Amino acid sequence: MTKKMGLLLSRMAIKFCPILALIFSIIVNFITLYINQCISLIFLFTSIQVYLNWYSIYKSSLNTTTIRDPVKPSEMITINMMTCYDKDDDNDDDDHQESSRIKCWYCDKCCVYTYKPTQHCNACKKCYHYRNHHCFFIGTCILQINMGNFILICFYTSMACFYSLIIIGPFIYNNYLNEINDNYLMIFLNFCFPMAFAKFLIINHDINNFLLITYFNILFTIFFLCFFYGIYKFICCLTGKQFYYPYKKQRYDIYAIFGNYGLLNFLFPFNGLLESRCIDGKYTLKNI
Repeated sequence: MTKKMGLLLSRMAIKFCPILALIFSIIVNFITLYINQCISLIFLFTSIQVYLNWYSIYKSSLNTTTIRDPVKPSEMITINMMTCYDKDDDNDDDDHQESSRIKCWYCDKCCVYTYKPTQHCNACKKCYHYRNHHCFFIGTCILQINMGNFILICFYTSMACFYSLIIIGPFIYNNYLNEINDNYLMIFLNFCFPMAFAKFLIINHDINNFLLITYFNILFTIFFLCFFYGIYKFICCLTGKQFYYPYKKQRYDIYAIFGNYGLLNFLFPFNGLLESRCIDGKYTLKNI
């Protein structure tokens, strides 16, 4: 029963999380612009970057296909038998046999032979080379070829949330909390969701205040998670702690993460939107 419930929740998250994330982002843009009463170029730029990198991640994952192995099943069995190795062999033999051992595998769900490193995603219902994880909010898998775009979308999402916070925070204070005066502790507590929820239930406080503070807390949570998770992923790539199943960890420099344009992708997502890294080349870009 628990397993079935888990599968049901997982399927619902796969189906509805990307739609909810898109709707929420539109609501953030509308409320921020409405409260600010003008169009900010900074906020407009960050919002556009979020959508462009979102599309880049989705497009690169959608167009990515695994390398099919034309070997026949009988020949594949022979290869699998040859790839078994003894751990007591010399290092050179171990390296050679290890490289042969990870050459190819059979996916029971896709019913194809393919090369490793490959992993099947149940959400996307396809196999990917150099896969890291499936992002439920973006609605597709994060791979080596779009990791740079994923780091960028985390960065720009946190920046858009931060801008919205500095717009909505003073608005809430000026319209609902100005009677607290200079009691900073009480101001902080009133900006927290538990206090706003308690005031709404017990004192029958203004519902607009409660909704705005709830919205403020959601934005702060998204800002915190996206900012630090994006930094974490970026540091993992630079320090060699990032891995793509089932390959061993290795270090990546700026060009390996973002492509030939490097940090220029912060201004426009060249990698993914116009071009995509070829996983067989070092930093080679190809049209997709």
